[in-house]
Amino acid sequence: YITKKLLAEGKKAKESYNDRLAGHLNHQYLYPQNIQKWFYNEIQPIIQSYREGHCRFHGLKELNIELEADDLWVNFMKPGDFNPKHTHGGDYSFVLFLDVPKQLTKEQEEFKGTSAKPGSLSFEYTQQARPQWATTGVTVEPITGNFFMFPAMLQHWVAPFKSKVTRVSVSGNLRILNRDKLPRDYF
Repeated sequence: YITKKLLAEGKKAKESYNDRLAGHLNHQYLYPQNIQKWFYNEIQPIIQSYREGHCRFHGLKELNIELEADDLWVNFMKPGDFNPKHTHGGDYSFVLFLDVPKQLTKEQEEFKGTSAKPGSLSFEYTQQARPQWATTGVTVEPITGNFFMFPAMLQHWVAPFKSKVTRVSVSGNLRILNRDKLPRDYF
């Protein structure tokens, strides 16, 4: 129900967000405030689960942090569009795939190169390295409904594709409000 509503509302969004984003896309729109508020309320359990896992993974004391949503936008990615390597503002970011057409999946399956497959999202933990078994990042092939949350400063990029389709995704950022109450070494 979340992806369906965001897709429907994204098609109605009018406020261009192109001037605030790194993407080489012409169709990136900010959701209206009422949709942003609804969405962040709906995904609160996902955000909390991410925070708990984040603290466990890094051996951090699970501190009570206050998060505020900075923004929420929809990306209509067309053939040849791409997102160059970039980071986000805030402290946490995410991407949710609303519509990944079957033609794009077929293009990915037929791809023969060694780089990220067409339309894929790549996260880079450091510079690319050799040998290939030295993990420096991860690439994910988008699937409708998949949701990825990550630290806002994690470099990532999206490869272009050729299929005559539109891949639709949503992204947003969250920031920690009570930074002054957290230990210095937390950041």
